[in-house]
Amino acid sequence: MDFERMWLDKLSSQLLDLKGKEFRDMVLINSETLNSSSSAGAVLQWTASAVEKMQEGLSSEDLHDVVTGCACHYPRTKLLPIRDAFRKRGSIGECISLLENQFVESLRDGMDLDQQIIEKLLEMNMGLPGVLDGKRIVATKIPKSCNLKKWFYEKDPEERRKMYCHCPRVNQALMLGIQVPVDYCLCGAGFYRDIWETITETSVRVEIIESVFAGDDFCRVAVSPSVLQG
Repeated sequence: MDFERMWLDKLSSQLLDLKGKEFRDMVLINSETLNSSSSAGAVLQWTASAVEKMQEGLSSEDLHDVVTGCACHYPRTKLLPIRDAFRKRGSIGECISLLENQFVESLRDGMDLDQQIIEKLLEMNMGLPGVLDGKRIVATKIPKSCNLKKWFYEKDPEERRKMYCHCPRVNQALMLGIQVPVDYCLCGAGFYRDIWETITETSVRVEIIESVFAGDDFCRVAVSPSVLQG
């Protein structure tokens, strides 16, 4: 499947629902020919321009909803048992523990990682579950799966940033030195928004705390489910 076309279709749908055809067409202008075969430079220059247009034409709340709505999603079938546990007991802490169990299982069985790396990732609070921090959950993204072992042993901070993100646009932007607004990373943050909206069945806001786009070593997201805000 063509990643670029899938992402553009999601962006088009989000913009149309929120702001209508005129604004959507203004943001998406010149995107018709973009696809996964397009040059990285062309895709990134277009993406930077589109995010800047949305920053100018949308409130921060609407920008949040549009860009997080373009995210990839964790498999719903894996979240439904955790949602059921939350329905029964209403414990965010229990849900985090259940997510951690799934995360550790995927590291062991899906990525064939040795115990030392798994323990280090958990020690760094990386991956799916996040940690409860007052009225929010702070999640640190795990490095891209195919780069994880290499990232773990790489010492150069710049090289680690280049191989960190799951998004091909971010990786290419860092390799080519092309600037894209950090608000683009709300797309990645939307991965966590969808997880916790599915589990809690309530609205969730997310905030970018750190991003490799901003020169940070990690990407961290603050997740604020409305059930924790009362």
